[in-house]
Amino acid sequence: MIRAYLAKGMNEDELVKRALRDYSGRSDFVFHRRPTGKPYVEGGPFYSYSDSCGYSLCVVSDYEIGGDIELRRDASRYISVAKRFFAPDEAAIADEENFFEIYTAKEAYVKFTEMGIFSGMEHFSTLSGRVGTVNIIHFSDGDCVCAAASEHESEVEIAWF
Repeated sequence: MIRAYLAKGMNEDELVKRALRDYSGRSDFVFHRRPTGKPYVEGGPFYSYSDSCGYSLCVVSDYEIGGDIELRRDASRYISVAKRFFAPDEAAIADEENFFEIYTAKEAYVKFTEMGIFSGMEHFSTLSGRVGTVNIIHFSDGDCVCAAASEHESEVEIAWF
């Protein structure tokens, strides 16, 4: 299972600790960073953090995870980003209605793989809901568009703090 913790106006440290505590029932977390910069907790669970325009997301799971959130807003000024950083099939259909769904899927995948946003996002497409062995799970709540990436197929349970 993937649990998605959403919050408005909560800082990263507070949201991550509350989410990990709620998910695991523990509070004795030791945080580290991999050479790529991705944070992790010694002994699990796995998590990924993202924020956008005052909203935050922390996805937590028993297995590797990547997650992204974007506040739904006018995407007209971002369409040029699609032409540069989306795969050709994504760029061909990207518009003001679906831009953030595609973008969050790509960001979730990049966070999962730890490849970084400047290392070839145009070379993979998320439109099928999979990139290789990685599943892309879309979810939203209110004005927030979110995605999670994992090698496990899973439902997403949403909780607000």
